[in-house]
Amino acid sequence: MSTDDANGSTSNLAVIILAAGLGTRMKSRTPKELQPLFGRPMLDYVLRAADVTAISQRIVVLSPAKAEIADQLPDDVQVAWQEEQLGTGHAAACALDQLSPDITHVAVLFGDHPLLERDAISSLTETTVEAGGLITLLTTIVDDPAAYGRVRRNAGQIVGIVEAKDDSRTYDGPVEIYSGISCYERSWMEANLPGIPRSASGEYYLTSLVEMAAKDDSMSVAVVAVQADPTVAYGVNDRVELARAEQILKERILERLMRDGVTIADPVSTFIDDSVQIGMDSRIEPFTIIRGDTVIGEGTTVGPQSVIADSRIGSGCEIVSSHVESAILGDRVHAGPWAHLRSGATLRDDVHVGNYVEIKNAEIGPLTRIGHFSYLGDATVGEDVNIGAGTVTCNYDGAEKHRTIIGSRSFIGSDTMLVAPVKVGEGAKTGAGSVVNRDVAPGETVVGVPARSKHGTREHRENRGGTDGEGTAEA
Repeated sequence: MSTDDANGSTSNLAVIILAAGLGTRMKSRTPKELQPLFGRPMLDYVLRAADVTAISQRIVVLSPAKAEIADQLPDDVQVAWQEEQLGTGHAAACALDQLSPDITHVAVLFGDHPLLERDAISSLTETTVEAGGLITLLTTIVDDPAAYGRVRRNAGQIVGIVEAKDDSRTYDGPVEIYSGISCYERSWMEANLPGIPRSASGEYYLTSLVEMAAKDDSMSVAVVAVQADPTVAYGVNDRVELARAEQILKERILERLMRDGVTIADPVSTFIDDSVQIGMDSRIEPFTIIRGDTVIGEGTTVGPQSVIADSRIGSGCEIVSSHVESAILGDRVHAGPWAHLRSGATLRDDVHVGNYVEIKNAEIGPLTRIGHFSYLGDATVGEDVNIGAGTVTCNYDGAEKHRTIIGSRSFIGSDTMLVAPVKVGEGAKTGAGSVVNRDVAPGETVVGVPARSKHGTREHRENRGGTDGEGTAEA
């Protein structure tokens, strides 16, 4: 897409994201940009911030040593390769030949700045077009400049950036630093990148362009700055900085959810991934973790001490001190305390699952009650079924898994062992302590070890000659 400037001309913007650095301070076999932050790789946050209307092309610069990052990029993101680690200026130059012909301005970001937000990028790109200068810098004010480049001004005008490693001065008050985020007039950038001097460390600093632009006599104001919140400049280089970034992201995520109508009883003890969606009037109790691709409906209470991951939970549910992993819950489901709903568990509306119940790869019909101390694996349970305490579907024979089917409105007595494959018909009953290793007919009651019919089914009694015990069938 394009952005119209104040004079009515059109400006097309591209973004180059530098992610070729080896990130050795992270001390990890996983590339720094793929380190997880609340359910997303670090680079995802940068790509999302760069996904604004004004930007029509996104290019990520990678080292061949970090080729695995390329496999995880969205289809509309291009890759440029930096074969040698020769600094930020060299990295940006590696992407220039991939720019579309209609690109007029180029923004440069870093892949290890996960706190970057769309508003900051929009402000940067809008200022670039409106100011008509050569370079726009995203700067911020901090008390300690740490490892960031320091902005040099003369009579209010930016005249250069001093890299931290080249700055021996001490600072007693607030310092304006360069966030590492900038935007350039394309034709000027392409013409001047080859002229960047090599530093004492052998690198080509992209920041050298600032001083070069400031000396351009053809421009009244060649370099302009947009000030942003200090968190925008926060880069991640090691595990300590990763933890600090996570803390800031956590606060942003929880604040967004609370402003959208979710009650979070204790934000300090609550951890929710950026990818999670929660409906209004829901309540998250303390010491709860919600991860991954999870969607929770309206008016649902989760916690305390619950862990939810990659699950769909309906409205009006209550999940108390339980683990829910890759499961689907309908509306008004109650689970816990200490229930464990595992992968493939599907609970329909109004199901009750009590304490110490485990469900895996099983569908539980509406209004069914599983009070406590039971395991249902590889099962299909109908509507309005009562599952007594201690019920187990014995789904594994040592070689293969088998399925148990329990019909609607049946009653499974306490401590029933259902040896799969087995089917319990609608309205059937099992006595306490039964071991059911054969199918149970609809309406039949079975008891014992192994379970046998207690009274016989109505059909069975009729076939024997009537319900009063006297034979009436013809010989």
